[in-house]
Amino acid sequence: MPRLFTLSQARRSLPEIAAIVIVMRKRALRLDELTALASSMRRTTGADGDPVVSEDSDIQAEMSRLEGQIAQLIDHIQQQGVEVKDIRRGLVDWRAERDGREVYLCWQYGERTVSWWHELADGFAGRQPIVVSEWA
Repeated sequence: MPRLFTLSQARRSLPEIAAIVIVMRKRALRLDELTALASSMRRTTGADGDPVVSEDSDIQAEMSRLEGQIAQLIDHIQQQGVEVKDIRRGLVDWRAERDGREVYLCWQYGERTVSWWHELADGFAGRQPIVVSEWA
């Protein structure tokens, strides 16, 4: 059974989680840049119009390194009991209990604190603002 957090616990864990999310996002965005660069390099055409497959081993090595680092960061967050929902958006959820059912407390990169919640099946689109008195 997944760990359940109180609102207070989720908010207390946020500084550590947010710091990891910031690093994870930067690495994911850099990986996107390198992926686009590698893709454009592969699409070059030769003088005869045929595609020329070109790979830069330095780019590939950096991509592999970034993928490994991102995987480690995700694993570290998940070991805390927090679920990574979207790396590039910096979206994470803490499972919690509300009115006898499991829900998610939700935070996204750029938000000051954990201020949203949603039903497990609703996802980001179903986010609702947290009214602290309802979570006491």
